[in-house]
Order: sequence, then structure tokens, then C-alpha cells
Amino acid sequence: MIKEYKFNKERILLGIVFLLLMLIFSFYFLLEPEKFIRNIFTRKETNQILGIMGIILFSSLIFSSLKILPRKYAIRITDEYLIDNSKYESFGKIEWNNISKTQRIKKYSIEIFLNEPVFKDRKIDMFRKYLLFMSNWNYKKSIIISSAILNCDVEELYKEINLAHKKNKKTIQNSHL
Repeated sequence: MIKEYKFNKERILLGIVFLLLMLIFSFYFLLEPEKFIRNIFTRKETNQILGIMGIILFSSLIFSSLKILPRKYAIRITDEYLIDNSKYESFGKIEWNNISKTQRIKKYSIEIFLNEPVFKDRKIDMFRKYLLFMSNWNYKKSIIISSAILNCDVEELYKEINLAHKKNKKTIQNSHL
């Protein structure tokens, strides 16, 4: 069994346009901080810091979004493994025996908890760690798959992942008997 879920390219492009607008706004915050001073507690330096933080965040999100555009599929589910390509910083191929549990979070997301050695075995550069941290504060224990930019329903995706995970657990248990 192989199930593939593709990206919704229109949503990605719309997201890139929004991020570009936010990046321009961040530059404006940095270059013209006086225009954003509203009360005695807001200072020019605070606005410039916010502008710098916005530039870093939005430019990294634009880069991440541009990197996933040419990918053919976002998620691939097979009997042996799950391939997560839904983000630039995704882990890629994850074998079912490395997944401890899955759960739904929020409206459009699935959290997949991985065994600890998976994170230790993978070398992740600082940029990817930054992106992982920005989307998942628990990034050393789990990964998050969001259906917001996928061409599928999150409930359908969750059922397919759980079905394949349970099927693999039964196969492993039967092989040990």
C-alpha cells in the first residue's frame, strides 16, 4: 500500500505573498520606527528590534516555502515507513517502529511522537533547528504535520497514518512470536 498526499500549491503561493508583505512591513518597522510609536512605553529601539526579528522570521519562512514548491508530494505512507516532506525542515523517511504515538492537535495538525534515538541520529543544521523550534516547541520529541498546505482532509490523513502504524505494530508483534 502506498498513499501519497500532495501540496495545495495555491495556498503555498498565497502564503508566500503574505510573507513578502510581512517582510516589507518588517523593513518599514526597522527603517521608520518613529511612525509606529503610539504611547510613552513604545520606544524607537523596541520597534527596530521588532523589525529585525520580523525580517529574520519572515525571510526564513519565505525560503522554507520556496524550497517545498517543487516537491511532488508532501506525505507518503507505505507499509514500512512514512515520508514527511510537508516542510523544508521535515525529517523525511521515518520507519514505523520509530514512531511511539500519534495524536491530533488543534484544527489542522497531527503530532507524531518519535523515539529518542531518531533525533540523536539525525544531524540537523542550525537553520533547520530554528525552523523546527518556530513551528514546534517540542521539536526534540515530536514532529508536527499540518494539513493547512496539503490537498487532503486532516482527519483522513490522521486515519491513514494510524492505520499504517497499527498495521506495522501487528506485523512486528507477529514476527516476534
